[in-house]
Amino acid sequence: MSFACRNCGGTTAQPVYSDVVDRFQGTPGAYAYVSCAGCGLIQLGDEPPDPAELYKNYRVHTGDSALQRAMRKLLIGHCYLEKPGDGKQLLDIGCGNGSYMQLMASHGWKPTGYEPDAGYAASLAEKIGFPVLSGLPALEQHAGEFDLVTFNFSFEHLFEPLRTLDLAAACLKPGGEIYIVVPNIESREAQIFKDRWFHLDPPRHITFFTKQLLGDHLQRHGFDDIKVKNIAVPTGFAGSVSYKLLGKFQPLAWYAGMLPGVLFSTVVRDGNFAITARRTA
Repeated sequence: MSFACRNCGGTTAQPVYSDVVDRFQGTPGAYAYVSCAGCGLIQLGDEPPDPAELYKNYRVHTGDSALQRAMRKLLIGHCYLEKPGDGKQLLDIGCGNGSYMQLMASHGWKPTGYEPDAGYAASLAEKIGFPVLSGLPALEQHAGEFDLVTFNFSFEHLFEPLRTLDLAAACLKPGGEIYIVVPNIESREAQIFKDRWFHLDPPRHITFFTKQLLGDHLQRHGFDDIKVKNIAVPTGFAGSVSYKLLGKFQPLAWYAGMLPGVLFSTVVRDGNFAITARRTA
């Protein structure tokens, strides 16, 4: 296997998990996660298949009924940065089904989304009535335009995380804010469930930057006032129980595991973390 670290460019890695499968969507194939010998970043060992194929009928993109919105608000609403916008510009990278953009628009923000697949981006823009960019070159055309850039559970999906982070930094106005929330590979939840951890999610989750690695990159990209906090998310425990008992995502098992998931994540609050920082002038 030819390996090039997506963080430091190193060419040597150690195995972490092998022959892991997509238990969420059932994408064919088995995958491996490795740890870079140079920087320690845990990442997908091989290049994943065509991204467009990975997200066909993706539950996160398609689920937007009133009940699903209510459940999302109740269970993970606290994960998202929510504040008044007063006409400020938002760029949501990995905007999914656009629900966060719509929420922020209701608070006075002018939102723009980003999705890597051009076809999906175009259809989403038509559906929600907000611009949705596609392709990293498109970000180069918006330097210094935005007051806030968000990666809501999207940074771990990126094929080119550091290039995207660099472009995101360039998109911010001086004094603009970046907000990134990601699964925590160093969490006790990840250590308990190992290759059946819900947030491992192969092959869509490509990298697992730690708090230290991500904070270091933000510093190098010209950010200060860097703050990190753990976030309690019950869905990780509930999904992991479904994987452990049934070997796949099963909605009824997931819902049944939600109450113990709430209890677990209330006591053990490190399954995910959020990092915020401000771009220096």
